[in-house]
Amino acid sequence: MMQMIFDSEIVKKGLQSVAIIALFFVIAALYFAPQFGGEVLVQHDVQQYEGMSKDILDNRAATGEDAQWTGGMFGGMPAYLINVKYPSQAVKGTIGKVVKIIDTPASFLFFAMTTMWVAMLLFGLSPWVGLIAALAYGFSTYFLLIIGAGHITKMWALVYAPLMMGGAYYTLRQNVWVGGALTALFTSLEIGANHPQITYYFILAMAIMWLSEGIYAWREKRMKDFSKRTAILALAGIVAVGSNLSPLWQTMQHTKETTRGGSELVAKDAESGTKGLDLEYATAWSYGKGESLNMFVPDFMGGASTDTFAEDGPVAEALKPYGLEQMAQYMPRYRGEQPYTAGPTYLGAAAVFLAVLALMLLPNRQRWWIVGASVLALFMSWGHHMMWFTELLFDFLPGYNKFRAVSTALVVVQWTVPLLAAMGVAQIIKQEVDQKRLRKALAWATGVCVGVLAVMIIGGRQLGDYGMQESGEMLTEQFRQMLEQQGAQEYVKQGLHEQLAWSTASGIAEERAAAMRGDAWRSLLFVVMAAVAVAGYAKRKVIKSGAVLCCVLTAIVAADLINVDTRYLNHDSFVAAHSVQIQPTAADLRIMQDKDPAYRVLNLTVSPFNDATTSYFHRSVGGYHGAKLSRYQDLINVHLNNLNEGALDMLNVRYIIDSPEAEGVYRRETANGAAWMVRSVARAATPQDEIDLVGRIDTKREAVMTEEFLPKNFNLAEG
Repeated sequence: MMQMIFDSEIVKKGLQSVAIIALFFVIAALYFAPQFGGEVLVQHDVQQYEGMSKDILDNRAATGEDAQWTGGMFGGMPAYLINVKYPSQAVKGTIGKVVKIIDTPASFLFFAMTTMWVAMLLFGLSPWVGLIAALAYGFSTYFLLIIGAGHITKMWALVYAPLMMGGAYYTLRQNVWVGGALTALFTSLEIGANHPQITYYFILAMAIMWLSEGIYAWREKRMKDFSKRTAILALAGIVAVGSNLSPLWQTMQHTKETTRGGSELVAKDAESGTKGLDLEYATAWSYGKGESLNMFVPDFMGGASTDTFAEDGPVAEALKPYGLEQMAQYMPRYRGEQPYTAGPTYLGAAAVFLAVLALMLLPNRQRWWIVGASVLALFMSWGHHMMWFTELLFDFLPGYNKFRAVSTALVVVQWTVPLLAAMGVAQIIKQEVDQKRLRKALAWATGVCVGVLAVMIIGGRQLGDYGMQESGEMLTEQFRQMLEQQGAQEYVKQGLHEQLAWSTASGIAEERAAAMRGDAWRSLLFVVMAAVAVAGYAKRKVIKSGAVLCCVLTAIVAADLINVDTRYLNHDSFVAAHSVQIQPTAADLRIMQDKDPAYRVLNLTVSPFNDATTSYFHRSVGGYHGAKLSRYQDLINVHLNNLNEGALDMLNVRYIIDSPEAEGVYRRETANGAAWMVRSVARAATPQDEIDLVGRIDTKREAVMTEEFLPKNFNLAEG
């Protein structure tokens, strides 16, 4: 009897699933092994969050109540997008706590792989095929970059996104009731992760999947069934939104007053009546069209902004005759068009190859909606490099103008490429492709990938010259200024700065080309390995089992991605836990001796309006937040950046820190206090008039108010 139980298919699949999930844990634990020794990552955004939430958490601990406000940052602001407890989020508060069984950062990798694997089961793929997608998704280089930066909510949203997509697919293709229930659950968790931008991008991908299914349903005259599935899917969405209604409602109301709702100083669009982020600001982080090849060759654009040139490379050699070789260590190897990047969005050469192969094998119904979602995400990520398309989306796509860093849209491609790769392998294993077509597809996929890499390898120097003109011109000006500052105008007259600049620019191009060629050779190796594995299975001479093929391809994909991931986040990235704790400076300690709570602090030793660590100890007029109040941002832009005394008095700034030492504290005796009575109100016709008047009035005796906020029959003196 026991033998029959253990021989049952259900038990075998159960044990297989346990083994696979255990494998995910082992891989995640090994990658983040220092975590289990008590070490932690230095995560910028986590430190900022500790500062911005300190006042909220202290109040909650002291009173047991949720103030929904913080006085510790930007002179005071709502806490809705910082830390507010929502008891109504039952799903997040129960099932959502499963992710806490493992501490971060290992939990990020573990659950990213696990959820992608479960999603592949919902897509009808075998557990072994799902391994390929799970490793390809979980170890996408971008994930390790945002883990290192501390983008916590973004990472959790990316953990849940595959489940949401899998639930929707199951609803449209399989059991509508089971699919609907799963979609409601997974979408609730996705929304609860509280990163609307990630959710938004995947909802767009889901819409393309739904549209594709609708087209096939119409062709096959299944519109009644499709309508039923659509209704269940819509109901699942309503349930998911309802389970997160409180935070969504508060966020929606609050967003209108934040920088995501636009500045009061900019007139509303007369036709749409809507406001959003400034287009230039929203598209500042646009992925370059050429830079998109980073997904296939990690160092195509030189890597991260922090990657510099070798101590003994061509750049250093060009600078050496002038004793400037150390400058090579301060020049960025990155040559892309983003203001800054922590690293490339590398998807894995092997995974990309398998995705290209899948495009040649899969039926139209399976591939074209994935291609559509990928192309849309790619176009969105290009931002100002494809401005006509970006402006179209900003004008007509609801809510799109609330999001910045459009390059983030590539997270969809990070999901579609592993999905395509896994679906293609499944098609091969199920032997739904005849051998002649498979050999042809394999030859084409290999040829395309190898051809692209060959261009990089053979024409590497020419590609490395991209941007050389700009580098030469920039360096010419820099060296001119440097020589003039050193009193060496004679060298400038002789054109020495130009000679030095262009020899250095040539060295820069050479090193960039070498880095690109090196990674192109590396990608070629993994493409060939994946191609050989597939060919070996197709001939049934080397690899005879589909499960073995999946394991081999999984190992290739993992080796490919992990090797690049460790360039940006590895065991050396961990430090002792105490070293990341925010510690007060001597200046902080001196100010903290003032027990009168009615004062605020401006800290000039950090970027005051992009750093929240000051808020850990003081009520700061600065801070760090991606959606601060728009009126306060206007005040920062017009007055606080210029240290306008009247504005500082109005905000009750008693202390300014200009050095971390105790002597670096300046006490202002002119601060207006926590509250004061004014003698008159200056009337302003527009928000622009209002902000201008703040710089002209005596804030101790006069206030400013726009006409729309003045009560009727207001008789105080006009400004």
